[in-house]
Amino acid sequence: MRSFIVALCAVATCSWAQAPAEPPKAVAPADPQKTAAPTEPPTTVAPSEETAPSFDPPPLCASATGLHGGPTAFGYVEGDFASGRRACPRSEVGLGVRGRVIIDTPNFYGNVGGQGLLFGSWAFRRQTEVFATLEAVTFGFTQNATLTKLDATLGHFTAGVTQIVYENSSLAGSVTGRVLLPSSFEIPGMRLMGAEVGHTVSFRPRRWIEVHGSVSLDLTFGIGPGRSDPRVGGFGVVGAMWQPIDWFGLVVDVSGRVARVSYLAPMVALRFKIGSLGIELGASLPVVGNDRHDVVGGLRVSWKF
Repeated sequence: MRSFIVALCAVATCSWAQAPAEPPKAVAPADPQKTAAPTEPPTTVAPSEETAPSFDPPPLCASATGLHGGPTAFGYVEGDFASGRRACPRSEVGLGVRGRVIIDTPNFYGNVGGQGLLFGSWAFRRQTEVFATLEAVTFGFTQNATLTKLDATLGHFTAGVTQIVYENSSLAGSVTGRVLLPSSFEIPGMRLMGAEVGHTVSFRPRRWIEVHGSVSLDLTFGIGPGRSDPRVGGFGVVGAMWQPIDWFGLVVDVSGRVARVSYLAPMVALRFKIGSLGIELGASLPVVGNDRHDVVGGLRVSWKF
């Protein structure tokens, strides 16, 4: 029995060893026409105009700071008439003083006067502002030969609107209209009214220089029991502000007026900025014309918000 089992195992082992191996599977030759082409680099799609980032500089007035801009604001006539107006609207409130001196020794006349000012503006749109100026108190000391007069009263009130009509990154132009309301008691028995329309341009070719100019026409007349005596005037100013640093500017302007009382006057002002606080200190001296002022100057302090 044992011999039979050994013989059976030997026969099974030999049969397994002699079993033919499974032939390998044939691999089809590669079709040269179906060879994969080299991968092309991905095509870069240009960004559309809607998604492309914009690198255009902001409009001139959009980059304005707390530093005062435009022509100097100290004029020779009622309120802020015939004094130019900045081209860029802004929201601000401020206080100021303006002084005027006339020393006419040959005609035995002298006058020293001044006004305490309240002013403000509101840019309810970036390109539009409404503004107003009130001479909250006007005072003067007059010496005419042997007569002396000292008085203090409410002064003139003006209100107006400024609208930008063209603008790019370095140039802005605005139109301004304002009215003179009959608030002053300076003329006994009469109230002075008026209107003015003008155009102002501001040009900033470099960060450190601003060139500005303004022209306007105005009409004033009296209301009351006396003669209205209407007067028409034309005003112009051209100048520049040198701004070597962000918080300081030096302004040199030349202004002129053609009216019953005319003048040509250089004007100089210093401007400072402390945060949102703007300060302007300036003076003007007429050199040509029949205006009798020796000097006009003032100080304005405003808060931009």
